[in-house]
Amino acid sequence: MTASLVLLAAGATLLAPPASAAVTRSVKTKAPLQPAISFPNGDSVVEGGQLAIRFDANGDTSVTSYRYSVGGTDLGSVVAAGPDGAANVTIDVGNVSGQRPVYAVAVDRQGRLSPMNQGSFTVSVLWSLRGQALDMNTWLPVAGATIRLDPVGIEVVTGPDGSFQFAIDPGIYTLTGTYAGPPSLSGSSQQLEIDGQGLWHDLYLWPDSGS
Repeated sequence: MTASLVLLAAGATLLAPPASAAVTRSVKTKAPLQPAISFPNGDSVVEGGQLAIRFDANGDTSVTSYRYSVGGTDLGSVVAAGPDGAANVTIDVGNVSGQRPVYAVAVDRQGRLSPMNQGSFTVSVLWSLRGQALDMNTWLPVAGATIRLDPVGIEVVTGPDGSFQFAIDPGIYTLTGTYAGPPSLSGSSQQLEIDGQGLWHDLYLWPDSGS
């Protein structure tokens, strides 16, 4: 009986799967790796522009799609992955300046999700200084006023809503406004510091003496 048990044990050993097969099954039960997030055309874009984003599965061809979102972690958008497990999307960045986060997870054929990863890009302002010229007598916008920006000496004319805008480098500036009238108006600002994130400043125009 002892010999029979030895033979049965030996047979059981011969029927056991090779170690490599066990390893293969173990690998296939794993969720996808955390995806890489990159920006093919750079991670800086002007407000109102578009930004290209690439999601990469690190060579995992079982990844079929990515769930992603910008600004929050809701992951409400989906893009299909290519045969290499990577995907590219182009987003509209809107008019919110500053650093913006991107969140993404990879999804494989079985619907399993990878750990979430985060990337970030920067939206720079198109117009560094914006504002509105206002009549201090009526508190109404002044259309057609000339606004001068010093020390650079740039001048613009306000639009129908009294608005003006300048695209300038960070620095210290002052504004001067004039309106031919009637009545004639003028006014100036204190020193304004432009830091690259943009500034809104209303310029108040007062009646000139004798007008």
